[in-house]
Amino acid sequence: MFILALTLLFTGLMLNAQDKVSGFVIEETADGSFKPIQFANVFWNGTQRGTTTDTSGYFELDVIPANHETSEDDEHWDLIFSYVGYTSDTVHVHDPEKLTIILKPYKELDEVQVVYRKKGTEISYMNPIKVETLGEAELYKAACCNLSESFETNPSVDVSFTDAVTGTRQIQMLGLDGKYSQITRESMPAVRGLYTNQGLTYIPGTWIESIQLNKGAGSVVNGYESVTGQINVELKKADHMDPWFINAYANQGGRTELNVDLAKKLSDKVSSGLLLHGNLRPFEIDGNSDGFMDFPTGHQVNAVHRWRFTNLTGWEGQLNAQVLIEDREGGQVAGDLGAPKYGLGWQTGHYELWGKTGYSFKEKKYKSIGFQASGMFHDQVAYFGNTTYDSRQQSGYFNSIFQSIIGTTTHKYRTGLSVQYDDFDETLDTANFSRTEVVPGAYFEYTFSYFEDFALVAGMRGDYHNYYGFFATPRLHLRYEMKEGMVLRASGGRGQRTANVIAENLSYLASSRQWDIWGTNQIQGFGLRPEVAWNFGANWTYDFRLDYKPSVLSVDFYHTEFENQIVLDLEDPRQARVYNLFGRSYSTSAQVQWDYELFRKMDIRLAYRWYDVMTQYVDGFKKKPFLSNHRAFVNWSYSPRGGWNFDVTAQWQGAKRVPSTANNLEANRRATQSPDLVMMNTQVTKNFTEVLDIYVGMENITNVRQNDPIIAVNDPYGSNFDASMIWGPIFGRMMYIGIRLKPVKQKSSELEEE
Repeated sequence: MFILALTLLFTGLMLNAQDKVSGFVIEETADGSFKPIQFANVFWNGTQRGTTTDTSGYFELDVIPANHETSEDDEHWDLIFSYVGYTSDTVHVHDPEKLTIILKPYKELDEVQVVYRKKGTEISYMNPIKVETLGEAELYKAACCNLSESFETNPSVDVSFTDAVTGTRQIQMLGLDGKYSQITRESMPAVRGLYTNQGLTYIPGTWIESIQLNKGAGSVVNGYESVTGQINVELKKADHMDPWFINAYANQGGRTELNVDLAKKLSDKVSSGLLLHGNLRPFEIDGNSDGFMDFPTGHQVNAVHRWRFTNLTGWEGQLNAQVLIEDREGGQVAGDLGAPKYGLGWQTGHYELWGKTGYSFKEKKYKSIGFQASGMFHDQVAYFGNTTYDSRQQSGYFNSIFQSIIGTTTHKYRTGLSVQYDDFDETLDTANFSRTEVVPGAYFEYTFSYFEDFALVAGMRGDYHNYYGFFATPRLHLRYEMKEGMVLRASGGRGQRTANVIAENLSYLASSRQWDIWGTNQIQGFGLRPEVAWNFGANWTYDFRLDYKPSVLSVDFYHTEFENQIVLDLEDPRQARVYNLFGRSYSTSAQVQWDYELFRKMDIRLAYRWYDVMTQYVDGFKKKPFLSNHRAFVNWSYSPRGGWNFDVTAQWQGAKRVPSTANNLEANRRATQSPDLVMMNTQVTKNFTEVLDIYVGMENITNVRQNDPIIAVNDPYGSNFDASMIWGPIFGRMMYIGIRLKPVKQKSSELEEE
């Protein structure tokens, strides 16, 4: 009701506005299409009354009241349009109306060169939703072999290992696991369902063009599953890729990777791209001499074929196909063990087809229609000692998006229909958990903008789940520019998701714990209710100059309150209990971050983050395990002349709660709190030529590691064995080296930065 009231209020105010002239200022491109001219000047002749167009080329200007009774020949009724590099135009306005003005460029212009140093991470100041964009420069600060490793230099996302034997990394945002963040690929669902735990490794870092990160409630257009935020990955586009690109990587842990990108523009209308990835770990390595491999051996082969097309008259689209094959084996190292060897491993096949198409109305650039669709098949067979886990997922997704305005671009809206289909089949030893979910839905999102000062995005979607019935998802975002460069945002909304109990907690199969799921037979699968949470937050961002150098200060505060959460209870070392929330569960986070250019091409990023995450367990109200309440972060980046790039990241993490092991034998008990950690990573990159880059790095320079990470390591089939109680690094210092090969860029009129 609150969102509806705000929507009606602002709509009414603007529709009642009279005596305004409005319209669009555009230019005609060489191919005959039109595009808006941003920030063009619009003013009444003979006066200082005027405005500028917005990013869509739209303007709105009050009619001068004194001119209502003047004749049509009065010069004040002449509206002048001008922009640097274009021939000015004068239009005689008889009555307030909507205009479409086409400006033509001068035939001859002196060259104007504008130098702007693009930052590795940039924040949108106009978007009501705070979005951090991590570009190529940010991703190149570290190895970033896959998406799970792409946040090492970003303080908003925590990255850690899930266990001591699989080498799988997980992310956390706002104090909650990555499963509560909606991960999309080019605004379509990507990492979800049975491959949530390992799906981040299915997106190689060299395939990524950019990452958009936003905390809190997302847009209803992208669905209902987002709780803590959205991570959207933009892959390299077939029509913008280099003709070829090669990246090779190797580290002292035996991991080697090769990435090859190929692209070809077949015509003005069709482009094709091929993204290839392969990684191999052939050697058994036991760096801490505990008798278990630090990483599983094996390989992954991954390929995406991309097609992008346009008919040059408004229609454009893309079609993509992915094939992934992975085979891993780990566990105890080979040798005379004197007992049955404890092994683990998995074989995965992942096949996906996705695409989207859309039409932008040629003479109404504010109006467009688009369609998104995907189909996926995921098959995995895994084993951990004597435990077997087989899982299969078949998913289909469709979403339609229609975008237009209500009267003027002050009032925009997006609406559409969607459907999500998931068929899950999981077997843990002899227990089968199968379910088929079908969720059709509809949504409407309204955007109100008042010049650059204020913006509101209010969204509502309704979905019908074949198990849980109808549910509504409201979302609200507000933006207010307090002064130039200073923006205050607030957001709130609801999120809902179905938990995939085993797949999302796969690392706990590497233990002797018995799974105890407190479900009901009335609901297929695990018999648990959906997870439902509300997220509210605010952030303040100030972009200013300090000693004539750019500086950005931001403060975030978010609170997530669960109506229901699927609780994984590890407080008994013999069991992994899973049940619906009995009482309260919440997460509160606050973060302060300062980015500053100390001097030319030397940047520093400082951040401090605080978490308060509590959950009601059967035996009490406790802090979330394996999560530090405090984290301090610094990233230093320097790019001097000569093609050198130096990056150093250091962070301090406070103590973490560790679930009790009091019921274990005395030798297998662990402290209930971890020590503080200080970790450092560094990388040096040398651009030898336009074609060749070489980078060398070291992770965990201080060689911090968790001692005895595997409980009862000498008795893996005993009742005390547990390889999942991980609170810190277990691999120690790690060196790596890599090369990048790329074609020489064609010369252009753009000014290259010194």
